[in-house]
Amino acid sequence: MKSINTQLFIYVILDIFVLIFSMFKGYSWIANTQIAFMGAFCVVLLSFLSYIRNINKQIKALGEIIDERDYIDELDDPYELYDTEDSSDEKRSRVKISMKNLSKSKSAAFSLLRVLGYAILIAGFFLLLKMNIFHIVPYLIGISIIPIGGLINIIYQKSL
Repeated sequence: MKSINTQLFIYVILDIFVLIFSMFKGYSWIANTQIAFMGAFCVVLLSFLSYIRNINKQIKALGEIIDERDYIDELDDPYELYDTEDSSDEKRSRVKISMKNLSKSKSAAFSLLRVLGYAILIAGFFLLLKMNIFHIVPYLIGISIIPIGGLINIIYQKSL
């Protein structure tokens, strides 16, 4: 949780610097940088929430599927030497689990939250175009806050 708070703090600080710089350039720079940043931030935030929801679903499903060994089984066979499961059956079950994971990750990649984040980013772009104030440089600067903030957070976390 501390890492997430640090990441948000870095985003806010970078956005404040970009906002102050944009004030000297004019209204269109402010609009472009802030709309681009908010759109990119929505993509990251909604993707994050989508993956958290997907992971929680997988944990819940996995908890129901896993047949945990009880205490007596662990005492009788601590190294699972007397398991009756065949290795070919084990390989088939791993393939099934792998396919299930693929389908679950696909659902997270194309989730409604993530698509909504990209829709917000695209809507902001078209709004700027419709108002005839779109400029590519400030728009890219606004979007670049997200990857630069991530890079700064990685460097900060490694220095700890």
